[in-house]
Amino acid sequence: MFYYRYRSGSELSVKELIYDELYFASREECNDPYEGKTFATFSADKDLWNNLINEALKAYNIKPLESLKERIVQYFLSKAPMPIENVLRIPKNEFVDIGARTYEQRLLPSMLEAIQNYVMWYSPEERYFASFSKTNDNFLLWSHYANNHKGFCLIYRAIDGKLKQNPNWKRKQTATLPLPRLTFVVPDAFEIQDVEYVSTPKSSDGFMCFPASVAGDKHTPEEVEMAQAERAKNYLQKHSVWDYEQEARVVLSSGVQWLAGRKLTLPAHQRLFHIDSTQLVGIILGSQMPDVQRQRIREIITEKVERWYIPTSGHRIISNFVLFEETLSETNREVIIEPKEIYTGTSVVTKKQPNFTQLYDEWQKGYAIEFDDSSSKKIIVE
Repeated sequence: MFYYRYRSGSELSVKELIYDELYFASREECNDPYEGKTFATFSADKDLWNNLINEALKAYNIKPLESLKERIVQYFLSKAPMPIENVLRIPKNEFVDIGARTYEQRLLPSMLEAIQNYVMWYSPEERYFASFSKTNDNFLLWSHYANNHKGFCLIYRAIDGKLKQNPNWKRKQTATLPLPRLTFVVPDAFEIQDVEYVSTPKSSDGFMCFPASVAGDKHTPEEVEMAQAERAKNYLQKHSVWDYEQEARVVLSSGVQWLAGRKLTLPAHQRLFHIDSTQLVGIILGSQMPDVQRQRIREIITEKVERWYIPTSGHRIISNFVLFEETLSETNREVIIEPKEIYTGTSVVTKKQPNFTQLYDEWQKGYAIEFDDSSSKKIIVE
């Protein structure tokens, strides 16, 4: 299946084309403010709040008077229902006001830190995204993500539903911040998954993010498992107003925070990967792209395809590369995508040549050459 990645045409996106780069963006870098939101909410359940606060303070060996702990529980009950993220945003000066005496006000900042750290440990880990679309002719996508039709759109072919890392430039592990850094194994290939569009997300009980010592016996193991599955879906869900994008994405995780006992994030460089060059099988040039840029893109593609066929050992799957051009309809408000050139490694076939139609039809059907050391055969990629 083909997946489309719209790019602005900037020097950074041209670099992405040359080096087959794939950058996983953080939630803050995405244009949807609800991106990655878990919709896990703490209810106004006094027993569960008491459990959570007990476990948080126990983790830091803090033993306050029961009267103060009771006031803290009441403070959180007054704010419930409360999204799990809001616990991490409670200002210190507001929390200190719970204390009636000076020694209580001195103790409360460390108690807030303990509670917030404990919640952070068990909050869903950070996820990072690289987005694609399943459509190549949406006017809005060309306007928003391809610099008002001045950029281009990369065409990837997934193999077994995945995008593989470049075998010669593979990142085997990725490291978190802050120091001391922890490393996590990275898969050889990233599964590309469709985004689901929903009007109303399904909220889950925030207490089910925590161990049984917090959740108690109010939730069955099956309920906890279902809640975890729903939270995982949130990373592949967006509001239905975005459905025109027909998005699919690959996801990268920062690692499980409770194992590390601290907030885990991946710095930008650790989120930059190189995809197997041969899975990039086409490009669409925007209708407003300057001629000098068009020529530059053609030179890059020629060099890229020629390198695919340099003799080397190991397994490779190579298909022809198709260059398309986007035009704006003269009779309607729509874009038209037309194939113009096919790069075979030995020649560039244009629409005027008699074998163009056959080669393009084979490209659409997934025909490719599979190389394995010294042998090769024609296959259909699925």
